Amino acid sequence: MPLIYRQFRHKETGQVCYIEGGRYGNFKTALKKIVNYIRYNIPTYYVAHLILTVAENVAEVDFRHLHRVLQFVDKRLKRAGSDFKYIAVKEIQDRGAIHYHVLCVYSVPRVFPSSNEIASSWKLGFVKITAPKIRLKLYKIANYIGKYIGKGYEYEALDVRKSFTASQIKQIYKLSPDRLAEVIGRFGKSMAEQFSCTYRKVFLVGYEVSSLLGTEIRKPFRDVIMEFASEWEYEEVVYDPF
Repeated sequence: MPLIYRQFRHKETGQVCYIEGGRYGNFKTALKKIVNYIRYNIPTYYVAHLILTVAENVAEVDFRHLHRVLQFVDKRLKRAGSDFKYIAVKEIQDRGAIHYHVLCVYSVPRVFPSSNEIASSWKLGFVKITAPKIRLKLYKIANYIGKYIGKGYEYEALDVRKSFTASQIKQIYKLSPDRLAEVIGRFGKSMAEQFSCTYRKVFLVGYEVSSLLGTEIRKPFRDVIMEFASEWEYEEVVYDPF
């Protein structure tokens, strides 16, 4: 399975550019949402890079094992009053076994579980925790994941399940930083988090309630409330254009 890209052409110059699609595109969108969420919700944050190895030489493990660890960390941090967001990527080692990289972002210092505690939850192998010193510059989170975690997408073409997972974050945070700032500045953060969106349009979604012969009728609506102009026009999906 080749890598997928979306092709765009500049309306005036004719210049062509490519934006990642497929699983890698979804990964980058999840990363963008985390970075934007942190900017507006966690003014002081801490980062831990969690590596979960598998002792046995296997190329696949049930996702419930990773989910159990994420639930354990989530409950521990929330009991301490900390926010917690993560993105986890599966990587295949040279020996054929897999391990997981998990980038964890949280808001209260000195509350992250120890490697021994997490290993008791993981139960499949060795656990390592490092704490990259990138707190002062938010954009470096993206660079750090790209360097240490994003390389897992060398295996985009392999038939592996659940190549990455990430915290659920409101859809509005997938907008570019400038567009997100404009929406939040106009409507406020609480309202903006309720909107649906594409990369260029912001929608108010909900239901219109009416009554007919004593029966409540709910009719869904999806109204465009903001639209951003773009100099680029989408053309098609292409495969490995480089």
